[in-house]
Formats: sequence, C-alpha cells, structure tokens
Amino acid sequence: MSGFFDISLYFGAALTIFMFLVAVFINRRWSWALTTPLFLATIFVVAVLVGLDIPYDTYNKSAGYLTYFLVPVTVCFAVPMYRQMPLLKKHAAAILTAMAVGVVSSVMAVCLVCIFFGLGDVVARSLAAISVTTAIAIGITESLGGVVALTVSSVIVTGILGASVSDIVCRRMGLRSPIARGLAIGNASHAAGTTKAIQMGPVEGAMSSLAIVISGLMTAVVAPMIVHMFFGV
Repeated sequence: MSGFFDISLYFGAALTIFMFLVAVFINRRWSWALTTPLFLATIFVVAVLVGLDIPYDTYNKSAGYLTYFLVPVTVCFAVPMYRQMPLLKKHAAAILTAMAVGVVSSVMAVCLVCIFFGLGDVVARSLAAISVTTAIAIGITESLGGVVALTVSSVIVTGILGASVSDIVCRRMGLRSPIARGLAIGNASHAAGTTKAIQMGPVEGAMSSLAIVISGLMTAVVAPMIVHMFFGV
C-alpha cells in the first residue's frame, strides 16, 4: 500500500479535499469552534498520515499542487473590499490607527513573551510576523535572520486558531461593529481568518481583506525596529 501512495498523483490532493468536505459536513451539523472546517480537516489529514505511516513528502507530492490556488484565492479577497470602498474611505483614519496599534501590539507581545520565557532572540525573530500572511511573513523573517520553517508553521497555526475562535472572541469582547470585527480578525489571523470573516458578513470580509494587506506592509516596517529595540542587531 505504501508503494501505491508513493506513485499516486492524486492521493494528497484527494485526501485533503475529501477531509475538508467531511469537516464542512460536520461543521454544518455541529457548529462549534473546534469543528471549524479548516481546523478539523487538518486534524483528519494528520490522523490519516500518522495512522497509515505515510511520510509527509509522499502526501505533499500531490497535495502541494493545491497551494497554487492560494494566489487566485487571495486575489478574490479584493472583491468584497472593492464593494465596500465608500466605507473604507469614510473610516480611513480610524482603520489605519487601529491597524497600527494592532501590528505594534502583536510584535511587542511576541518579543515580551520570548524574553519572559527565555526563548531567545532567534525565536522572536521567527515569530515577529506570526500574524502576517505567509508570503510576507517569510520575507520579514529572512530579513530578521529568523527560522523560516518556524515562521510558516506558526503562521498556519495562528490562522487556523483565528478562524476557529474569532467569532467567539468577538462576542465575548463585545465587538459589535462589523468594521472592528473584520479588522481584528484580519490583523490577527490573516487569510485563514478572513474566510471566517467573509462568512460573518460582507463588511467583516472586506475589512479583514484590507487588514491582511495593511498589516503585512506595516509589519514589514515595524517588526525590524521593535525586534532591534528588544534584542539589538
């Protein structure tokens, strides 16, 4: 059976799609933070790979092709943002201020946690862009001298976690404004969280899409300065 998986051109992609559809079905029957499709599908795929002792490289031979869809999917986020353009212009100052506070808080929190737990500057440099979409986060980590593998895995976990609990956190924090909810989700959990924001409403989706872009640009500028402030060159 292991040989079949090694030569299969569709195993990884088919497994991923199938498990995601199963997760969607479960989420529709029992809607809860831990049944978020992205989170649940990830758990299912990992369970199958571990249970059948299938190497990740074997799985990724075909599953890796799904990453080609990340670019067009990300571009699609511009559609709800364009539809809410008058709203974006009306609240431009508040949006930029909120995003700046969110970005600075995120990077500083990473640095302080690393100092408090003695994790060292390498971990801090790797996690400074934890709330930024993967493509931008990799570039930031490389410029800071961090470990890209740690950055990518952390960004994925952050996105899945944000998509899973964002709705609950917004309710508990009393965030009723769709603008605030969307900005918070996009700033904290990038593209994965934006998929959840789009489900919450058109304004939330537009604001979350905008937050991905702004937080990425701001983090690229702010992260090196904050990391240097805490850890030096």
